[in-house]
Amino acid sequence: MNDIAEDIILKKYDIYADDYSDYPHKSNWSKEFGDKEYRTALNETFSSKNQSPTLLYVHIPFCRTLCYYCICHKEITSDYNKILDHFNNYLSKELKILNQFLKENSLNPNFKEIFLGGGSPTLLEKSEFDRLIELISEFCNIKNLDRFCIEVDPRTCSPEKLEYYIQKGINNISIGIQDFDHKVQKAVNRVQPVELVKRLLTPDIRKVIKSINFDFLVGLPFQTESSIEKTMKQTVELNPDRISFCFFHYTTKFHSHMKLLEKDIPDFAQRKRIFITGVNYLLNNGYIRTGFEHFAKADDIVAKSIREKKATYTSLGAIGKTTNVIAIGRSGHSILEDNYLIQNFYEQDLYATALSKNEFPIYRGKKLTKDDALRRYIIRQLKTYFAISIPYIENRINESFKNYFKNEIDLMNEFINDDLVHISAEEVAITEKGKLFTDLIASIFDNYLTHEGYPGT
Repeated sequence: MNDIAEDIILKKYDIYADDYSDYPHKSNWSKEFGDKEYRTALNETFSSKNQSPTLLYVHIPFCRTLCYYCICHKEITSDYNKILDHFNNYLSKELKILNQFLKENSLNPNFKEIFLGGGSPTLLEKSEFDRLIELISEFCNIKNLDRFCIEVDPRTCSPEKLEYYIQKGINNISIGIQDFDHKVQKAVNRVQPVELVKRLLTPDIRKVIKSINFDFLVGLPFQTESSIEKTMKQTVELNPDRISFCFFHYTTKFHSHMKLLEKDIPDFAQRKRIFITGVNYLLNNGYIRTGFEHFAKADDIVAKSIREKKATYTSLGAIGKTTNVIAIGRSGHSILEDNYLIQNFYEQDLYATALSKNEFPIYRGKKLTKDDALRRYIIRQLKTYFAISIPYIENRINESFKNYFKNEIDLMNEFINDDLVHISAEEVAITEKGKLFTDLIASIFDNYLTHEGYPGT
């Protein structure tokens, strides 16, 4: 595609699309879904001999400083007493409630992964981390895990601390980088020279850590094609096993601090070109694509799951064979099979009130209809594999794909004409050219959208 044709396509499809970390979007979940409904969902999911792999997510919502790009739920503090109070009186309580419920109902989820996220879980001191492991061990055999991952902030972690985590069972780490360019780091208020990352990844640590993930964002202030290529060059030299290379979503309505970035953000076309440059560098230097915004070394478990068609896409990015997610902590997002989506309270007072009643702190949830589950499957397949099998879908719905998705096919005509999507009797496939617009193409199957302003409407 020449530059003129590329400019035309980029301008034509300059339409916001959700990142579809899950579907339906949280705005369509019900606040009538609470503690009672969550308990029912847990019982439905695990009371049978359900051995589907399950991930436990624990959210530690504290950071020392505010990163201006951040969309995570967090609390900024340098007062460890606040963190200590939250851990002792709330997070521990929620873990105990989960443990009690599982035991009382003879439920035994097949926990195969744990992810400690934030915020900055590396802010926890050893005494609290020890206690966290004890509480989790009450209902989860840590020695039986395939993956035990902690999100690492290089500014608050050290090689010694990583070695301590390894002793506690950690075998994967995820490091928030965002960009190695100093000008970009300064603009987003997260200055961490590449040397900080290098000092963590000692030969001894690399020997025992199964997988190292780096997180990057596309569309930050002052990013350019040349700067992202330099960042990716430094990344390849550091040799992480996985790379998350996601688009930055500028959402001042919910994150007012992002207004601090307004002047210097690349426009839509620039962001897409930056993304293309980064993707090409990774693909040319030993990484394979494991989804729209994710990459891995060929021997990584996610890459293996992609080859086996067992990987899937969640709010945690591309993951292996895990089906369920049980989330602990404020704002935590749980997934139970293709049946339920659940989220905890954001607000500390509502979170605390629920726990004081010995209730799960559920803010909202969604029991999926058959149509929800079908569209969720389609969107996740497009995000992970860039294609969906029409015979598989027809077998699932016992109906013609063209009949069931007539409106969606009509919406895709413009994408087909521009060689972004191909449809045959066997599949709907996103072309190499169309991969740049994966979220937008996936959004065609969002039954909660009006799709106003889409090309061809």
